[in-house]
Amino acid sequence: MKRLIILSLLLAFIASCNKPKENAIIEKVLSEKWEFSRTGANEWYPAKVPGTIHADLLNNKLIPHPFDSCNEKELQWIGREDWTYRCTFDVDDKIYNCRNITLFFEGLDTYANVSLNGEEILVANNMHIGWELDIKDLLKKQGNQLEVYFKSAENRFIEDSTAYRTIVPGGRWVFARKAAYHFGWDWGPKYITAGIWQKVSIKASNDFIPEDVFLYTKEITEDKAVIQSLLKVKSEKEQTLSIVISDNKTGKEFFKKEIKLQEGTNTFQSAFDIEEPKLWWSNGLGEPYIYDILIELTSESGYYYKEVVPFGIRIIEAVFDKDEQGQSFYFKLNGHPVFAKGANYIPQQSFLSEVTDADYEKLIDMAAKSNMNMLRIWGGGIYEKDIFYELCARKGIMVWQDFMFACAMYPGDSAFLNNVKSEAAYQVKRLRKHTNIALWCGNNEVDEAWHNWGWQKALNMSLADSAFIWGSYLEIFHNILPKAVELYDNGRAYVTTSPLYGWGREQSMYQADSHYWGVWWGLQPFEKYLEKVPRFMSEFGFQALPSLSTIRYFQSEYADSLYSPSLRCHQKHPTGFETIATYIERENLKPSDLKQLIYFSQIVQAHGIGMGIEAQRRDKPRCMGSLYWQLNDCWPVVSWSGTDVFGNWKALQYKVRELFRDVMVSVILNNGNAEIFVVSDKLQDVKGELTIQLRNFAGDTIILKKQSLLLPANASLDVLNVPVKEILKEKNPSQWCLEASFVTEDNAYFNSSFLDLYGNLQLPETKIIRDVKKVDDGFMISLQSDAFAAFVFLFLNNDHAWFEDNFFNLLPGEKREVFCKSSLTLDEFVKQLEVTHLKDNI
Repeated sequence: MKRLIILSLLLAFIASCNKPKENAIIEKVLSEKWEFSRTGANEWYPAKVPGTIHADLLNNKLIPHPFDSCNEKELQWIGREDWTYRCTFDVDDKIYNCRNITLFFEGLDTYANVSLNGEEILVANNMHIGWELDIKDLLKKQGNQLEVYFKSAENRFIEDSTAYRTIVPGGRWVFARKAAYHFGWDWGPKYITAGIWQKVSIKASNDFIPEDVFLYTKEITEDKAVIQSLLKVKSEKEQTLSIVISDNKTGKEFFKKEIKLQEGTNTFQSAFDIEEPKLWWSNGLGEPYIYDILIELTSESGYYYKEVVPFGIRIIEAVFDKDEQGQSFYFKLNGHPVFAKGANYIPQQSFLSEVTDADYEKLIDMAAKSNMNMLRIWGGGIYEKDIFYELCARKGIMVWQDFMFACAMYPGDSAFLNNVKSEAAYQVKRLRKHTNIALWCGNNEVDEAWHNWGWQKALNMSLADSAFIWGSYLEIFHNILPKAVELYDNGRAYVTTSPLYGWGREQSMYQADSHYWGVWWGLQPFEKYLEKVPRFMSEFGFQALPSLSTIRYFQSEYADSLYSPSLRCHQKHPTGFETIATYIERENLKPSDLKQLIYFSQIVQAHGIGMGIEAQRRDKPRCMGSLYWQLNDCWPVVSWSGTDVFGNWKALQYKVRELFRDVMVSVILNNGNAEIFVVSDKLQDVKGELTIQLRNFAGDTIILKKQSLLLPANASLDVLNVPVKEILKEKNPSQWCLEASFVTEDNAYFNSSFLDLYGNLQLPETKIIRDVKKVDDGFMISLQSDAFAAFVFLFLNNDHAWFEDNFFNLLPGEKREVFCKSSLTLDEFVKQLEVTHLKDNI
């Protein structure tokens, strides 16, 4: 009998050991069977979740396309209506029988009342927060009714601002914690959206719930990296939890331990070593190596949880040291100063749920191909989805992260401040896991606006109201936000605002970062960029028209004209066309049709912003950053972007790609002098041959300088500074250009500058011969000219396409091959392809 008992116990033990493990978390995504109605209308239509009301109305053919023609004005009624979304869903026994069941909305836009089976469970008031709700007691197995009622954000902020104690400068919309660009900007339309804009799901658990997993690099030595881990777990009971941390690519185990969990929330911190670590480097400095860290949690009850965390081993420091020139503003990566090269990023769509993973991949790949190592997420948009940061990290792109406040003051009542506290805590904890976030910034241009934009006088504000508004500013940006960063992301840098001083103030050139808008807003010449070089340029820009195919997306080709009504509806800056025309005229260019206006605006934009980038890079280490405004668009528009909403590159994007290489040759005319620099961001010295020469449009060259050059690591060298008249002697500047090249064992770097205004150049007549062949993913275009052709521009009339190279100079007899990515047939492509150059247009 005794032996039978022992045998039974042994069999029971073996059975328990072989018991299949169960996932600690069961998730059901609620993305199907949604419908929507204008509240009170009781007319229901299919809805997409995640989605927005504008997209749902369009998909049901209830409105014309919001981007077409001048439809924006006619569709404003949508933002003034209330809308209701609903769905019916069932759950299986596995979920229904769990002890913990929550409903998680990752994003509701913006004022939403949520009810489940007739019971209100949430009143939401912030687009930038996720909401998790206990629904265990309300859930049924079948026929659950989930309803989300969205109140008009416009009506709500009118109510809130009317009831407030004073006018808040910047616009009544500041009362809504919603993406500011939805209320209209000088590059985007006013479309006040509503909807379930991010994923909604049910999460169920029985045993334990991992509430937070966070890893960060604590220390890097020659042979190892010390990684700090933070784990927060909620347990149903006292029990043992096994933790295993390993490399998901290789299987190598980094850490293993069993811990005792108490009932409730448990926080566990521990450090572990990674031997001979591969470091994460920014684009151009080395491999941006990402470990896929596998975290496995297993309870003694047999429940498990697995998560793969993309993780880069690096130490990013923001350096703001006082020096003899003012105060530095730059970033160190793994102990090395890094010149930041990149752009300001805005949301990719007016209707956020329409942005796909493929869209993120395409845009971030473009930034990497353009040799960028930093993107600034501007404060008038959104805290981006995780995929944005993960793709940037894998491409070696650091992220400057604004909190979502821009160009306005904000309320200071307790309800609003508590809302901001919740938002800051949620987003800092959500985003801190990302390897590549280099900086938290409180806001975009709010401090500058208060001190320079004349609000107090324009609104006739009393001293008491001014003090209250400024006090609200200090509470948010000097207290709430920095405390959130310190509490949840200690070690990451925070600055209160960007910039600290406006572009008209002297301090903006030697302290903190700068937004220089004397060019464009101040109508100053591009050459002003050579004088106005700050410690870190975080905004500067100039507009250009998008591609012809983009313009024909919102207007018929029969409407092609210089300034059609439709085109004017897609220019949101009040003096945008006039400003573009002013700068085009300064180059003595005179567009006579839409195609020429597109072409001239793009080469002028590239010229001006290129001059700014060159001035900033050649001033290193005093200046250590160049982020132009702006990378992308949210709809088809005339704007400051380098690439339009469909991914068509403007001339600027090709210019940026060359100027942001790890070595840059700079050729600039400055006050009658020819100035040539060679600049390196490499961490090693570089040997090469420098050649400086004049070239006329007949193809003749005169070498001015040829020498071996040792370019020091992370340095800028002035290699030529002479009067243009001295090198030209009696030659006509309208017939010559100045070229410089630096050729190393592995690469060739080149730049050039014309010596007269574009419209004055005496270019030869030439016809470019082209030959097109179909290849994988597109076409190979061979170009040849019997004479010099400047700014050769390839484009399609109606379809969007990406050309590998564009806006280049074609030398006499030179054969240039250009790949174009397009899904058209050969006949369709050849029919649409146009090739032009500067002489064709002057």
